[in-house]
Amino acid sequence: MVRLAERLPQMLAWVAGLVILLMMIHVMIDVLGKYLFNAPLPGTAEVVAAYYMIGAVFLPIAYVEAAGGSIVVEVIYEKVPERAQKLMLVTADLISAIYYSVLAWFSWDLAVRAWRVNETVDGIWRITTWPAKFLLPFGFCLAVVVLLMRVVRGEHGREADPNSTVEI
Repeated sequence: MVRLAERLPQMLAWVAGLVILLMMIHVMIDVLGKYLFNAPLPGTAEVVAAYYMIGAVFLPIAYVEAAGGSIVVEVIYEKVPERAQKLMLVTADLISAIYYSVLAWFSWDLAVRAWRVNETVDGIWRITTWPAKFLLPFGFCLAVVVLLMRVVRGEHGREADPNSTVEI
């Protein structure tokens, strides 16, 4: 289980990269169709907003946490002793885990509501959007797992090299 939690963020980051690539191809085909053949792909804007963007943003959240890629302000951190720095890091991870948990809770509720009403977006075509809503709580929950594993395991993997494999 721990091994899966260590590998899943990296795999989801690759999936998010693939989502961005697919979005680029989709939009490129839409633009070429519009300007060369006067026939754009119907529903491109809706699919980009409802699926591609959500996947690109929420799938790699756990990877960003595991790689230490979050925005950090070190104004006070660098001026305190090492023991206080460790306490600050653990506190930040716990607060982040609580924050992501709250976001997961609320986004789960929204995803379930969207599923129950079979949420769609109307354009030229009716596009079902509720499946992508479940990516939010999934991404947030995985980020919580990554953060809690980092707290339990101590300093291991806190400052991972972004070019190496991520270890939590």
